[in-house]
Amino acid sequence: MNVKKQSIGNQFIIWTLLVCVLPFVFGGLYIEKVITKQVQENFEYYTYEILSKIHNKINDGSIKPAYEAISLLAMDDRTAELANSVGDRQITMPEMIDSKIYRFFTNSQNIFPRMMAIAIGTDQGGYFEYPSFFSTEGYEPRSRIWYQEALNHRGKAYLTDPYFMQTTEELVVAVARTVERDDKILGVVVAGWNVQELEKEIEEFKIGTSGYVIMLSQNNKIIVCPKHSEWLMKTPQEIGIPQLMDLTDDGKIQHITIEGKEKLASVNTSNISGWKAIAIIDEKELTQKGNQIMTPIFIACFIMLTLILSSIFLITKKYVIKPISGLTEGVAALANGDLEYRVAIEDKNEFGILAEAFNEMARKLKENFKKIQQQNEMILWNTIKQKEIEKQIARLDQLNIIGEMAAGIAHEVRNPMTTVRGFLQILAKKEHDSPHASFYGIMMEELDRANGIISEFLSLAKNKAVNPKYANLNDIITALLPLLQADATVSNKKIVLELSEIPELFIDEKEIRQIILNMVRNGLEAMKEKGEVRIRTYCEDNLVIMAIADQGTGIKAEILENIGIPFQTTKDNGTGLGLPVCYSIAARHNAKISVETGSGGTEFFVKFAIVQNNSKNEGMQS
Repeated sequence: MNVKKQSIGNQFIIWTLLVCVLPFVFGGLYIEKVITKQVQENFEYYTYEILSKIHNKINDGSIKPAYEAISLLAMDDRTAELANSVGDRQITMPEMIDSKIYRFFTNSQNIFPRMMAIAIGTDQGGYFEYPSFFSTEGYEPRSRIWYQEALNHRGKAYLTDPYFMQTTEELVVAVARTVERDDKILGVVVAGWNVQELEKEIEEFKIGTSGYVIMLSQNNKIIVCPKHSEWLMKTPQEIGIPQLMDLTDDGKIQHITIEGKEKLASVNTSNISGWKAIAIIDEKELTQKGNQIMTPIFIACFIMLTLILSSIFLITKKYVIKPISGLTEGVAALANGDLEYRVAIEDKNEFGILAEAFNEMARKLKENFKKIQQQNEMILWNTIKQKEIEKQIARLDQLNIIGEMAAGIAHEVRNPMTTVRGFLQILAKKEHDSPHASFYGIMMEELDRANGIISEFLSLAKNKAVNPKYANLNDIITALLPLLQADATVSNKKIVLELSEIPELFIDEKEIRQIILNMVRNGLEAMKEKGEVRIRTYCEDNLVIMAIADQGTGIKAEILENIGIPFQTTKDNGTGLGLPVCYSIAARHNAKISVETGSGGTEFFVKFAIVQNNSKNEGMQS
């Protein structure tokens, strides 16, 4: 390769200026963004703390004590006695009520000092208010909002929306609760206090120099606004600021326009009263704070940049960082296995020659590595496939041999066994008093056991006749559940079903029952007491899968290697034919069985292909 060398000294000086100035410009913009964001986050935190303190002061100083006071009063037997005494009357003077009850009710106001008035409305329409003795002809307390809301929140103290009192025209808020005895509502007791007291408490908290707080009730009415008293008891729509109702994210700053000016707003909602405290501040105030912080920072950065550039100009020819960094990154990438990495060839100088040589080396490494990888993948795939094929052939060969043997000798063995068993039954009846009578039963049990083993052998035959029809696997499992549950109960274990919606399958129900019984009983026998066998069904990749899992200790590796091969068993009295029968049945249904095992248990998966409806009359290969 012939690459013409070019001096990079002059280019380095030009690029050094650009490399230094551009970061300063973008860095300045970034710093401005970060500081602006930080100022806003500080304001978010500050307003969130202020609004939280406002809610805490209102809740702890007014609402919670009012809840407790009204609840104590509503549950007191003397309040119920007062409701009965008031009846359908409007109490206008103390003499109309028993003096003891009157003193009790009037003294209740001392429980919550902020109460302006306390009253009770009865279910008969009567009314008693202290200390004003409010009385108006035809006044119906049952039609009042506080009475109706107390009924809607029966048995709980309820904070009403603020309203103007008829007696004093003051804006008040009230807490009401039903008075009940023997599951009957006798009336509603209510206590109210002046909202102006809340406004005084809120004015103690300052939001910057231009900020103020607006308090919205649970029905979005403005109940506190020190700066705009004319907004009281109006909704945000009525004052032309509907954005106030859209503030929902507690502590998040949002932009709104009030009276033609850009404002920042933050909201905090009380989970006790449902009131929203909204902090409002001029957007310019935060902008000014950000500028006060950024100005000295920019001055300091400019001075530093000037000093750095002056130093770089004196030692320009001594440093060539950029090309060296490119080559260094390339070497690191190759070391980490990234063979796609290429070094950019920007100039035809010494570094360009190195870069071109580096890229050629990387290209050849990639080609060689790809060839080796393909060869390794092919060898690995062939090895795995060969082992799997050999295992399947061995299993099927053994199953087929045993099945053919069983089919050939079944009748020759069963016929004499049946004859022998018949004579044993006759002898057992004739010699029931014989001292050897118990031996007949033992011999017949052994003959039955041998007959069962022959039946299992016959299940292994690959040409065994099957009677398939469309059926739902979930229905078969559900029908077997009582039998399985009985087996589990005997050994203090449990069966759990997790059946999903699955399509019908073209299967032999009797053979599928045998798979379920064999696998579930194997699972029960593999567990200690209080374990559970879980049966699941679900669809996956055009397959219906039945999974049966136990909570045993798992299958040993040497057993797992030859699982499904006849006569392999860990049971003292087992024949080793249970799982081979399952594999044989699965093969006749074109299904596959896989297993996952570990120290926490074993799970078998029987995977059936979903057969389309147009194959219902085509039969099933066996």
